[in-house]
Amino acid sequence: MNDIEIKNKIKSAQKGDERPFNIFFEYAFQKLRGKLLSLTKSEEDTREVFITSMQKFWERFVINQEELPHNSIGYIYIMCKNAWLMKKRNIKGLVTVSDQPYEYHDDTEAPVSYEDQTEIENDRVLKHKALAIALEKLSPKCKTLLENDMDHQVQLKDLQQELGYTNYQALVQAKYNCKKRLIQKVYEALEKLKKHN
Repeated sequence: MNDIEIKNKIKSAQKGDERPFNIFFEYAFQKLRGKLLSLTKSEEDTREVFITSMQKFWERFVINQEELPHNSIGYIYIMCKNAWLMKKRNIKGLVTVSDQPYEYHDDTEAPVSYEDQTEIENDRVLKHKALAIALEKLSPKCKTLLENDMDHQVQLKDLQQELGYTNYQALVQAKYNCKKRLIQKVYEALEKLKKHN
């Protein structure tokens, strides 16, 4: 699959047709599976870091419509590698991982004004509300799969039978689809909240 074919699949997803993107998802996984397995030494961790990375890829290049990197597969591999390093650090309890990029603040900079602080706080509250609204709109199965992300006691494979999936790959794909849905619903809810704010 070349860059033009990948670009076309992303464009289709941007227009609402996710099927070509799902083909790209499978293609990327097959291309990277071997490398990721040698990195993580575990099929489950391989799938998890791949899904986490593809979720971010979807957010950047489908939802935010950023320009695609020249080598999408290589780019996804780097994302997977970073996701694995973050996961390893988290497991060791060295750091708390946040999706928010770290921002350097020089002490010599002017302090943030009260108005700016209020705006930042309002924005945070809106995002929190949007997430709560989006979560409520998900199916019970999706909620269970996404809650599994926060509960490190329960392994994803343990949910396969409980949720009625025929195989582990179907379960992993369902979790990925749920994350995509959640992101879309958060954006929709955020737009509505900003209009009424």
